[in-house]
Amino acid sequence: MKYLGSSFILFSFMGLATQQAFAADDWFSSDAFTVTGNVTLATDYRFRGLSQTSNNPSVQGGLTLAHKSGFYVNLWASNVDLGLDGNSIEADYFLGYQWKIDEKSTLDFQYIDVNYPGVSDKTLHPDFGEFAAIYSRSGNIKEGDNITLSGYYSPEYAMKSGNEMYLNAAFSYPIYKSINLIGAVGYTKLDSVEKFQQAYGYGDKDHYMDYKVGFKTNIKGVDTELSWIDTDVKNGPKTTDGTVYFSIGKSF
Repeated sequence: MKYLGSSFILFSFMGLATQQAFAADDWFSSDAFTVTGNVTLATDYRFRGLSQTSNNPSVQGGLTLAHKSGFYVNLWASNVDLGLDGNSIEADYFLGYQWKIDEKSTLDFQYIDVNYPGVSDKTLHPDFGEFAAIYSRSGNIKEGDNITLSGYYSPEYAMKSGNEMYLNAAFSYPIYKSINLIGAVGYTKLDSVEKFQQAYGYGDKDHYMDYKVGFKTNIKGVDTELSWIDTDVKNGPKTTDGTVYFSIGKSF
């Protein structure tokens, strides 16, 4: 009996080890990963309503490596014109996990690292990192519609301006075939007027709002967007003014 008991324990451990090996093989198998990318040409690069290219066109591209477990890594870049000597590119990376709540809902948790390589004045510190939670639900009123609620927090925002919070609500609603009505409203908040001015170089408040309304469509795999983007910033530079935004992109 002692021999049989020892054998049972041995085979149990062997079985558990084999299952773990299979699980590890499954985790790192090529079928567990997907790679996707996108490239976009746009009349502007608007980040939270503000132009990052001095109201000039932008070229953007991204690459995502995703695991079937929900974890993913994303690399993204765009040309920028922020008046920073030596810099003309923004290069970011995202680390995230997407939890599929049900067939209609997902919840993403992200860390985003925003970088402006080449800045000659090292005392400016334009780079920053932030954390995000993004809830998305489809099929709320009509099949194909979508709402997204997101919150972002940076403990040390651009130019070492301290705490920054951004909240956003967005929707997409199909109106005709592949044409979708889109809209969004966002709210940015820093600790004080002084911190806001430190981050942006202007402003008489510690917060502002941004808006978007327009149309989006996908025709034969090509994504296009035509929208109006604006903010409630008063007496700011031209980069805060409202603009007609158009983009065309391709995912692969």
